[in-house]
Amino acid sequence: MEKKIKQFLQHVKRQMDQMFAYRKQCAKAEEVVLEEEKGNCYLPQLREIIEIILEKRKIPYEQFAPVLIDGGDVQDTLLGAELLGRDLNRLTILTDRPAYFTEYTDSMYEENGLIVELSLKDAQKIAELSAEGTGSNVILDFETTGERKGEIKFGKKLYIPVFKKRWERTANLDIAVPIGYNTMIVRVSETVKERPYLDKFERAFYENE
Repeated sequence: MEKKIKQFLQHVKRQMDQMFAYRKQCAKAEEVVLEEEKGNCYLPQLREIIEIILEKRKIPYEQFAPVLIDGGDVQDTLLGAELLGRDLNRLTILTDRPAYFTEYTDSMYEENGLIVELSLKDAQKIAELSAEGTGSNVILDFETTGERKGEIKFGKKLYIPVFKKRWERTANLDIAVPIGYNTMIVRVSETVKERPYLDKFERAFYENE
């Protein structure tokens, strides 16, 4: 009798261990999904996507004057700036960490003659974004959903959230890009030439080699 009780308890323990292991596995899977949803797999194609949006809005690239709102991973904002910076006459970056952009601003001035305007990201600067006559015409928001609850007033300017709203593939493989309160369908070429893009895990691997 004692042996049967022991076997029964061992059987219950195995079942409990399997259940906890399964729950742990499910929790990890959910974390991966949530992490993927926070990202934007179209970021390396940002230049081509923006060019298509500007063409549809009849804005020549030389008149494209974006404001980049830094947020989340600074490397994502830097990548966006690097992809868009060539051929620009004006670029503004709002950030709480200007030191991270020093090398980029120096290289853009030396190589392209572009003076990148760095400003601290505060409530006043955010509020001024919708004002006319500020010289900017497109706002690219690199903040994530949990960073700042205040709504950005973009007025007549194009407001493009890079991470706060999901960019999705439509049925015909076009990309639905959120712009302000609406979305724009963008068709990019299948053979687009992308710059090498490393996510934060790959970057950490190569930096520690």
